[in-house]
Amino acid sequence: MLRVRELPLPESHYVSRLTRTTRDATVRTRAMIVLHSMQGFSPPKIARMVYWSPAWVRRVIRDFNRLGTAALYPNRAGGRPPTFTKPIRQKLVDLALSRPRDHGMPLQTWSLERLKTAAIHEGIVESISEERLREILHEEAVSFQAVKTWKKSNDPKFDSKVRRLRTLTNREHNPPIVVAADEMGPLSLKPYGGRTWARSGHPDRVRATYKKTLGTRYRFGMYDYYHDQMDGFLSPSKHTRVWRRFLRFVRAHYPQGGRIDPINDNLSTHWTESARATARALRITMVPTPTNASEYNPIEAHFGELKDRGLTASDYPSWRHLAAAVHPAIDYRNRNASPKVHRVKRRLWVRH
Repeated sequence: MLRVRELPLPESHYVSRLTRTTRDATVRTRAMIVLHSMQGFSPPKIARMVYWSPAWVRRVIRDFNRLGTAALYPNRAGGRPPTFTKPIRQKLVDLALSRPRDHGMPLQTWSLERLKTAAIHEGIVESISEERLREILHEEAVSFQAVKTWKKSNDPKFDSKVRRLRTLTNREHNPPIVVAADEMGPLSLKPYGGRTWARSGHPDRVRATYKKTLGTRYRFGMYDYYHDQMDGFLSPSKHTRVWRRFLRFVRAHYPQGGRIDPINDNLSTHWTESARATARALRITMVPTPTNASEYNPIEAHFGELKDRGLTASDYPSWRHLAAAVHPAIDYRNRNASPKVHRVKRRLWVRH
């Protein structure tokens, strides 16, 4: 009866460990054949145990007796060479990231069909399906995306304005009164959609409108940066007189005095002579953000939160009802705020 040769102790331990640790099914089965042969089982018996043919079991045993543990590892062939090699894949990526006009096509963007046609026409590939082309681009981290715009500030004083904003908003102790201010809108008195929980197949619905006859409003908002508090009011316009009223509204929240630094944008109504005079009289030093750089105004991120809390899935019949719903939402937000500085010398504003 064919049996495996006598194994030294280290070699037998190695074969036994392979049966438990290897992830290769072929290597595991060959190691099991060797162990079963060591235990005295015949090749036909081993074949029934590992579900291989007796001829293959005998071949494994003979190879192991001749080559040792190297016989446990199959010498696999390399397989068919890839149809789309790395250079070809890179050319497909370069083609997808280029403009069609650079390749003589009077188009602005690529589709999979256009990419396929251009790749074959330029000799990058002889043939390729659209699905395989999509898979290659996906594997190379190239996806079909929406074109987005971006803004770049052309303000000649950009650096100095940003430094001033960072100085105001990076105080850890005894911070100044920093208020971010802006207008949200125009807002229409209309049903607002959104997302909410509902029964499957029975979504919450709001009416559709085709004529909006009740005008628009702007929400003048203020945001205390260090205490994480919001407030504001609705106005039918953004006129300078409304901005002056808003400055008085801000000062009323800090009746104990102290200079206020409101961060606001470069809207012309904010910087008229009458608005500047009102600010000086109220001890308010307006801090401008760089031109075309609204992201430096901290209140911008909270206007979206305000819309979600007060306008999502709503249908207010009048501006009075809208204001009556938005103010409690702001109060709820303020009660659950997270101040950026835990110890401050000044008091929170007093509601009037």
